[in-house]
Amino acid sequence: MVDSFVEQCRRHAAGAWHAYQHHPWIEAMAEGSLPVEKFVSFQVNDAPYISDLHRSLALGLAKAPTGSSWSKAAATVLDDVWVLGEIRAKEKILAELGVQGELRIGPAAYIPAREAYANHLVRTALEGSIGDIASALLPCAMFTEVIGRRFAGVSIDGPPAYQRWADIYVQRAVHRMAQVHAEMMETEAARTDEAGRERMKLLYLRSVQHQVDVFDAAWNLDVRWPGEGHE
Repeated sequence: MVDSFVEQCRRHAAGAWHAYQHHPWIEAMAEGSLPVEKFVSFQVNDAPYISDLHRSLALGLAKAPTGSSWSKAAATVLDDVWVLGEIRAKEKILAELGVQGELRIGPAAYIPAREAYANHLVRTALEGSIGDIASALLPCAMFTEVIGRRFAGVSIDGPPAYQRWADIYVQRAVHRMAQVHAEMMETEAARTDEAGRERMKLLYLRSVQHQVDVFDAAWNLDVRWPGEGHE
């Protein structure tokens, strides 16, 4: 039996996928030993990235086939899980941990790892095909597996905010987006040539690697640009 194209991409990125799924940050949350400051670092630095993730979906709508399942799912995410609502949900979670005020968004708010990931997605959305876009976006959408499935029905030791955050990735709209990314990848892989398929595999791999990098930054509290002083 021939593997699906998505399975080929996952196999191509196997090393990075293992590092993603079993990152020390995630394993520490599972063990009940994740320090609050490392959880907060991930959430605070995720906020500006959300804007560019949604921007990438919006750009994809201009390239997706009219009336496609991908377009319908992306429109639902942009409407129901739109950027401001997602950021406000993070603010509520963080407020429980004593982090008050509005989260910073925009270019000045980026740490290096987050800016690199956001630039990768937006550039792909600007320059690539809908198959390229789906390939670059699927690893992020696979939080449904890495976080949602991993912690579904599990009582997470630690602040209740941890549980509330993990529960976000059990939502139907989020799962649907992951499914349609995969479906679009299969459709476009069948239509394109070998060079196109190799490009899609590389974009998928890079996104998984960026996921590892952003977790590394949160785990190591590596959030400063070169030359920045310490407050």
